[in-house]
Parts: sequence; C-alpha cells; structure tokens
Amino acid sequence: MSLANEAVSPIGIVATGSRPYSFSFISRRPVPVGVYVVVDGTEGSILGLVEDSQIESRLMDNARSFDAGIDASRAAAKDERDKRNSAFVQVVGLLEQLKKGSQFMPSLPAVPGSAVHLAPAEALSAVFSRDSREWLKIGKLLRDDGVDVSVNVNRVASRHLAILATTGSGKSNLLALIAKGIADMYGTMLILDYQGEYSELRIKNAVNLQAKVNPRLLDAERLADMLDVRQGAEIQRSVLNQAMTQQVKDAEDFWGSLVASLNNIRDSEGSSAGTRNAAVRLVEIIERARRRKGRVLDPTIGNPIDMVAPNHINVLGMQDLSEMQAAFVISYYLEEVFERRKEARYARSAGGEGADRIKFRSPVVIAIEEAHTFLPGGEEKTEASRMAFKIAREGRKFGVGLIVISQRPSRVDQDVLSQMGSLAVSRITQPKDQNYILESSELVTEKLVSYLPSLNVGETVLLGQWVTLPSVVRVRKVDEKLVGADVNAEREWREDLEMQGIAHESTDDLIRRPD
Repeated sequence: MSLANEAVSPIGIVATGSRPYSFSFISRRPVPVGVYVVVDGTEGSILGLVEDSQIESRLMDNARSFDAGIDASRAAAKDERDKRNSAFVQVVGLLEQLKKGSQFMPSLPAVPGSAVHLAPAEALSAVFSRDSREWLKIGKLLRDDGVDVSVNVNRVASRHLAILATTGSGKSNLLALIAKGIADMYGTMLILDYQGEYSELRIKNAVNLQAKVNPRLLDAERLADMLDVRQGAEIQRSVLNQAMTQQVKDAEDFWGSLVASLNNIRDSEGSSAGTRNAAVRLVEIIERARRRKGRVLDPTIGNPIDMVAPNHINVLGMQDLSEMQAAFVISYYLEEVFERRKEARYARSAGGEGADRIKFRSPVVIAIEEAHTFLPGGEEKTEASRMAFKIAREGRKFGVGLIVISQRPSRVDQDVLSQMGSLAVSRITQPKDQNYILESSELVTEKLVSYLPSLNVGETVLLGQWVTLPSVVRVRKVDEKLVGADVNAEREWREDLEMQGIAHESTDDLIRRPD
C-alpha cells in the first residue's frame, strides 16, 4: 500500500522525547523526506515536515562480517518485527492557524503514542496555494503533486532572495520563472547576466541590453579597471589619474583628448623615465581596449542607467567583459538603481516635488548571477560586495530587492547571504557549501542540509519569508527560457557534419559547372 492510500489510517505513532518544535515517530513503512504529517495535539492539529527518514534492523546491527550479514539479512527478511522505520519531523505550526495564513507554533509537544497521519491534500492546498496578486505559483509539492505552491513576490522585492544550487540543478529556470511572474505584474527587474543565460528569454516585457559604460563618468581608478590596467600597476594608474582632467572629460573627442593628455605627460621635461614609459604603455592599453571593448566603453551614450526600462524585465548582457570589468558594471548598476530609488522616496515624501525627473517610480528587483565571482567575502571583498550588502541591509526602505544566485555559496560574502530573507536551495553536494548555508541562515536545519545532495534537477527547498512554510517543491519548467540547458553535443556534431556535407556538395557543383 502506498502512502497516498494511507491518508485515513495512521502511518505511525509519536515516539518518546517529543518537543513543541520537533518529534520523531515510528512508522509502518519508510516515509520520504518532504512529506507533511499531522498529529492531534492539546492545542489543535500540529503540522510538521519530515526532514529525515531512517530504517534500522536489530539483526543487521549484530552482523560483524559479510557472511554474518548474509545470514542476518535472511533472518531479517522472515522477521516482520525486525525492521524499525522512523522519521524526524520539524513542527511548522498549528494547522488551523496556517490555513488562515498565520503561523502559530504550539507551546506543548505532541504526546508520545499519538497517531501520525499524512496531511490531507485539501489542508495543504489551503496553506501553500495562494490566489492573490502578489503570489506566484512556482510548482508542486514534491511528495504531493496535487498541491500547488505559491511564493510571495512582494517578499522578494523587499526582503531579498538567495538561489543556491550546483550547476544544472535548475537555478536559472527558477530565476526565469520569477522574472516571468514579475513581468506579468508589470514590475521592473534587472538581471545582471554574465554568462548569457537569459539572452533569449522569451517573456513579455523583456528587454535585452548590452552592458555599456561611459568613460567620461568614471574616475581614473574605475577607468583603469575597465581598461584592464593591472591592480598593482601604481605608476600607470597614477599617470592616468593625472591625464584624466576635467577638460578631457568634457572634450567632444574623449579618447583623442585623453591620448593627447598622456602624450603631453610623456613629452613633459619634468616627467621621469617611469612616468614616460607608463604614459606610452597607457596609450597602447587604450588602443587595445578600444579595439576589443569598443561596444562597451562608449563616451557618446550618456548615463547607462537610462537604458534600463521601468516596468520591464531588463537583461544586461556582460559576456564581452572580463570579470574585473563585470564586477565594476555590477557595482555601478547597483549603486545607480539604489540612488534613483532613494530619490523617488524623497520626492514622494516632499509632496511630489521633482517626481517628473524620477527614473524608477516603483520597486526594482536586481538579480546577480555568479554571485560567488562578483560578491566575494573576506579579503577579496569588492565594491560590488559592499554595494550588495548595502542594498541587502537598506533596500527594503527604498524598494530595491536583491536576488543572488550561486553554485558556490561558501564563496559568497556572508554579510550579504545572511541578509537574505528567503532561500531556494537545490542540490548542494560540497560539505563546505552545506556548512556555509547552515552558518549563514537561521532558516536551515542540519537535517535539511544533509538532505540536499539527494535532490534531483528541478527539486528545490523553499524557505523564509516568501513562502508560507518550508517546503520541498518540484519547480515548474519555463519553456520561454531558450538558453541554459545542457549541450546536446551529439546532435550538434551531427548537424555540423550535415551542414559541411551540404557545403561540400555545393562547392563540387560550382567546380563542375561549365563556363
């Protein structure tokens, strides 16, 4: 008999040692992790989530060799009382309160010996599936595909979200699903896309942007980063700072004026040999950068933030940038969006004065892919890390939401990760990453972390303020996301060979064609 057929009869009884927030129960047969159960308590029905499941054999416990194990397994197969199935449950609240939308924890534990039942699908639907506008249906409960699970987009926009999983586990699909929901709400979202994962996101109100920077708006240090001047090249950076005068910034021909300024430094009688060499080298670096990054470094575009369209899903492609350049671009856009939203709030509090000049009149959600690369912690902390932490800490007041996505959470700045009010955690296999998640968020338990390697593609643990309760969910597939799936190498090789064959035949025809 399957668990689905045991909704009426008990699946187990509460074991000794129960607590108001957790209990274990002895079950008839193994119970999967992610199942919801109910127990009658003194204060009403208690709803809990199975976070661990165990099978023990008394006879197998005594086996100390392979042969003894064979004998024990045969004896155990004949002894119906040998196996002990048990499960650990994390209490999530009183069921009737949860059905009304509020979480109320029991003050008394479940009584040992009480019957444990599977939670009815109707009750779970009342808890997890919401129909009001700010809720987005994101998938189905993993252990009950008849129950929709909704997430609160308002909580993402104000309390932030971390999406953590190994490569290929469904991170980008989940972000695309959130983006689709925000698009349906005519919200504003900026996806900082370093790998081109979302370049072909076919949803309404989606806008593809190429990352551009106006060098006129940068100080010398930031321009040096964009030009790929080495961090340790102090003389070059000092000379660039000397050349970047206000006259250069205001010149009609920015690059020509900057090169002329560097040449003047090179030719100056008071310049040292090191300074002259640095000026010569900088001219070469600028010429190389203009050849390679001409589309990115554009002195004619005005302020790049003006390209971002309010009430649209903006995908900012950064594939043409180095990691250092992309980190600067991320920092720039984080700061600009944050400052524009602060201006919007102050204009509103001033009775609308200056509202006509406001760029973003409503909240903005910013998603940062590859957060372990661009938001590192410790000694490697970047300006992007510091700006992300500022938004994570203060963004709620100004309507700036942050989504960080990473497959290596242990490399993400812990100050940023600790401020995420919600989590979506899929398959994580590295113990270091598991421990880091556990240390960074009070939302995660040790037993739940130990279960993460068992999750399959598209299966995600949802935690925090954007869900009614912790849940293990099979996330919906977003068909509108055309990039990001694993490469089908065999098919592409075959298609390439076929195209080469067609091209070869076409060439042969031209050779054989008479004059």
